[in-house]
Amino acid sequence: MSGPVAMVRLTTPTYVAVLMLLVLALTFGLGAFRLGFWVDDAPGPGVLPLAVSIALLVLLVLVVREPLPADESAFALAPAAAILATIVYAIVVPYTGFVIATLALLIVWIRGFYRQSMLRAVVAGVGLTASGLVIFPLLLKVPMQLGPAW
Repeated sequence: MSGPVAMVRLTTPTYVAVLMLLVLALTFGLGAFRLGFWVDDAPGPGVLPLAVSIALLVLLVLVVREPLPADESAFALAPAAAILATIVYAIVVPYTGFVIATLALLIVWIRGFYRQSMLRAVVAGVGLTASGLVIFPLLLKVPMQLGPAW
């Protein structure tokens, strides 16, 4: 299997979930070794993460051995891009603050996903960001970094 067909098969939700769970299993396993397995004649804090890691690896082997459902297709681009945009937003907010990051995310989101004009995206982005400023810091008294932390 090569070319676009191979790429579609590798980007199916099943394989992506398996890859994510594999990373989680390896993280638990490596963390277990750092915690230790035996303390004062009793099981140590690393026993449970190691057991979870082993259980996840066994389950992942079983999942990979099963054939993929015939109707499973690759991820659509829009949901994957939305998840990526949200991850970038979460990474950027601590550095740029709520206002800049939220305004940028909303403009990109409205322009890219809803195919609106730049004017509509900016107006909606400013309005929604201003609404967030009224709701969170003023009404709900949520402490938040509004501007850049430079």
